[in-house]
Amino acid sequence: MALSEQEIFTGVESSIRAVLGTDEGEINLESRLVADLGAESIDFLDISCELEKYIDQELDFKEVMKDLKDKKGGTEVKDLTVKNIVDYLLVQ
Repeated sequence: MALSEQEIFTGVESSIRAVLGTDEGEINLESRLVADLGAESIDFLDISCELEKYIDQELDFKEVMKDLKDKKGGTEVKDLTVKNIVDYLLVQ
């Protein structure tokens, strides 16, 4: 059974909070991982591992960034929003 957008958001939010120690309510769909939440490169791997616990799905951030770059016509992607991750997982 496919997860809903809200279920995926909840898993992504919980994973990010577990890794970055953010407060409840601090993360929304428009939150940027690096610019807004202070994620560093090593955090991306930890978030991916945490996320697997919540939604039983692996997340490859390189694939998310490649997919987003393709959608933007080849424009380089330097940061991801929570919505970018949720949208990517919705179609997987």
